[in-house]
Amino acid sequence: MIDTDEVERRILSELQEAGEENIASMINTIIDPIGSANETGSLQTALESLVRAGLVLIALGGDPTKKLVPLSPDESLAFTAKIATFLQFRASDNHWTWSQNVKPHIVVTPLGRTRADQLMQQRGYQWWRPKR
Repeated sequence: MIDTDEVERRILSELQEAGEENIASMINTIIDPIGSANETGSLQTALESLVRAGLVLIALGGDPTKKLVPLSPDESLAFTAKIATFLQFRASDNHWTWSQNVKPHIVVTPLGRTRADQLMQQRGYQWWRPKR
């Protein structure tokens, strides 16, 4: 599995354009999922670090017509501790999906946006993927 710093960089780079992404989509984008508990564990550890650094927050979504409202840093940290309970691996098409109706999103903060912009300038789009 990739190290936590790399997971953090990948998360930030994916947030650079839209500013938010749901957690299931994020994990499927930043790794090639195989369904290992290490995958959700790495995501959890990286998100906790990013929240503590003031770079991201968690927001709860479900209704696409409503604006996401980020949780406080403390609430975001409490939520990240439970991430694995919201995800299940679907082996039929090798990706993580929702196990509950709650669809948490990762939302970049202004400081996180600045760091994401720097990463994109330094490394480019999805540097971890083979070039086609």
